[in-house]
Amino acid sequence: MAAARRTTLVDVARHAGVALGTASNVINGRGGVSTARIARVQAAIAALGYVPDGVAQSLRRRTSRVVGLCVPSTSSAYFAALQDAFEDIAASQGYELMQVLSRSNPALELRRVEAMLSRRVDGMILVPAAAPEATFDLIAASGVPAVVVDRSFSDRRFDYVTIDDREAMRKATAMLLDHGHRRLLYVVRWPSLVTTKMRIAGYRSALRASGATGAVLARADGDGEFAAQMAAALAGRNRPTAVIASNSPVALALLKVLQGMKLAIPQDLSLLVFDEPEWAAVTSPPLAVVRHPIADIARTAWELLIQRMHAPRTKRSRVQFEAVVVGGASIAPRRLR
Repeated sequence: MAAARRTTLVDVARHAGVALGTASNVINGRGGVSTARIARVQAAIAALGYVPDGVAQSLRRRTSRVVGLCVPSTSSAYFAALQDAFEDIAASQGYELMQVLSRSNPALELRRVEAMLSRRVDGMILVPAAAPEATFDLIAASGVPAVVVDRSFSDRRFDYVTIDDREAMRKATAMLLDHGHRRLLYVVRWPSLVTTKMRIAGYRSALRASGATGAVLARADGDGEFAAQMAAALAGRNRPTAVIASNSPVALALLKVLQGMKLAIPQDLSLLVFDEPEWAAVTSPPLAVVRHPIADIARTAWELLIQRMHAPRTKRSRVQFEAVVVGGASIAPRRLR
């Protein structure tokens, strides 16, 4: 018979109808909680039979030598490369890496992170989904050190290691504009992500400065609908002359659409891709890409995490790296037609 699932602090908070941080404050005897909320949390503890396991306290006394890593997917070349980099660092320093995927789903992310915390990981590295507030509250309440990678939020409870996505997109757009392109299209997979929003801001900033026009195409539900969207956007005499793909899966889907429409790169359309998939250099023609300093990101995030494990009260850090736009034969001067 399978063992019953252990009641968690998340269960207590839900049962009491309070925020996770409020439940944590009650259990840990912190002030600032109303009498009514304290009573609700205490009633939930009694009803559910919750027994605090003291994760945060135990971490101060012993370590598991395991670090949790949660990323959205492995389909993105960038995330796959980050996972490899973290795995190499962990192995070199005698740590095990527990890796899970959120599938860019906040509810699944919360469950995956909760499962890792229940296994007493020493620290956590998180590439969050679009709405990570519940996950952030869970990690903060656990007391487990954590570093947020790739996506920056206003939450000050964590260290952050990110890319200047706005500037990366501005430079990528400028490269296409310098080749004479004046009708651009940015194809994105997750428009609600903070990284996407920053890139759109950089994209529009570069367009305004040049007087060019540009559209944003957001992924629909389902691959078939997305392919149809792209085909429609690329049809007609006034189609864009250059496209920026937000990541490697989007680029691959776009290449399939172009093949079906018998549109050639760069003769009919210039293409620039965020991420740097291994196949970018072997396509015909090789693709222009936005290159992320993956080794630097992973190394810095790991160092911040280890520092946080040993000195939990030190000031939080925000480290931002610059991406590099690497030209390629997939970009050519605009052809008049």
